[in-house]
Amino acid sequence: MTSRPTLILLLVLLACTVYAQELYNVRVGTFQDARSDDFTELQELGFVYGLPREGQLVEVYIGNYSSQDKATAVTEDLRKRGYRNAAPFSIPGTSESPVPYIQIALRGRNRALNWASLERAGKLYIDATDGTTKVVTGPYASPADATQALADIRGLGFADAFVKSLRPKSLIPVGVFETGIKKPLIPIELRQPQPDAQADQDSTAPATAPANTQTMPAQVPVTSTPPPAPASATAPTPAPAPAENTPLLGEEAVAASQPPATVPVAEPMRVDRPGLPTIQMRPKRHSTAELQRVLKEKGFYDGAIDGLYGPGTTKAYEAAWTQLAPLRKYRILAAAEGDGAAPGNAPASWPEVAVALAVADDLAAGLGDAEVAQAMQRERGALLNATAPLVAATAARAKTWETTVWTNLDEWATQDPLHAQLLSALRVAYYQSQTRLEAMYAQRGMDAIAARDLATASLQNLLGAQLDRFL
Repeated sequence: MTSRPTLILLLVLLACTVYAQELYNVRVGTFQDARSDDFTELQELGFVYGLPREGQLVEVYIGNYSSQDKATAVTEDLRKRGYRNAAPFSIPGTSESPVPYIQIALRGRNRALNWASLERAGKLYIDATDGTTKVVTGPYASPADATQALADIRGLGFADAFVKSLRPKSLIPVGVFETGIKKPLIPIELRQPQPDAQADQDSTAPATAPANTQTMPAQVPVTSTPPPAPASATAPTPAPAPAENTPLLGEEAVAASQPPATVPVAEPMRVDRPGLPTIQMRPKRHSTAELQRVLKEKGFYDGAIDGLYGPGTTKAYEAAWTQLAPLRKYRILAAAEGDGAAPGNAPASWPEVAVALAVADDLAAGLGDAEVAQAMQRERGALLNATAPLVAATAARAKTWETTVWTNLDEWATQDPLHAQLLSALRVAYYQSQTRLEAMYAQRGMDAIAARDLATASLQNLLGAQLDRFL
């Protein structure tokens, strides 16, 4: 069995390999008096950031992306939206050594960041890849300094903050363009020594991007690209914010990146809502066995992994539903954003399915396939109302989809502790949903195999567009 120190070393080496690879971003254009709010429609594609130039000009970029194909696809999307001269650029891999930072937030699709509150942690940078936005502060001179600062940052309300090593040139500095905060800010004292070499680092954007001409409302298009400004020129000095605006992150978050004033207050969905299909103890189910496995890993289940949905499994699931922190977060998000979206007692309105959908939306990180989503929506009614088994080819495709998605999600979860938390919530919700769907199809006279195939295909239909990036 691999020892814990060896496992940690392997994960560190994996992280170093990821950050050493070449990254890509996309230049949107150069604009006068531009603000982040002018590009709200683009935030579903990635993190939008700006670099100030001379004469109140701002060069706007979006990124980062792990492959040239992804950057090219975003470029084509931008051109369709009217940004005719959008162009992809590579950010060469570097041999620089990783240095300590502290991650304080992670944002999924269409979840705004509360910059005023986040800036209390110190100077901010964005670690963005393929639509997933992570907010970090630093750098720190040594791991010991970062560990000391971590206690202070957690004391500010960032309970799930943690230390991680990153290569500075892969990060995007946060400045006035991103935050919209232009007033003078008062620094706070946190243990955050910054090496001179890191304080003066360049931004991740290319230094010699081509000229561009765009038409934006209330903006003057330009056709020249002034020299790049240093990252330090765009980063405001952090300021204290009211305690009530402190975002709760990771396991404790309701919406980790939104100010409390804008988060709807909703009663978390109950596990035992009337009208749900009753799950019988027999037959043995693969989905129930997987549910038992994750519940055991999280300390809620101590029985045998036998695939029988008996009283022990029921009790363990109910305990996880109310006590597992990632599930609490997504129960509230699903209740606030998705409850009532599906008519009557349709499967999409079931508590476990609604939570799985909420997690999948975050996992999509703005990269969900809209065309796939529309196609699946058209097929959904017939599939969920099916009274006959699937044809063999359709059942095989659903099984392949499920295997591929979970394999890639498992690999993705090793890259970040917050990824692992998201995956835990999805596993519980997914396998409970699959078990419930099997029970629904069994009530229509399906045998165990036909019920499982239909349940898997239904989950592919419900979640496939959001999880398309993991295929």
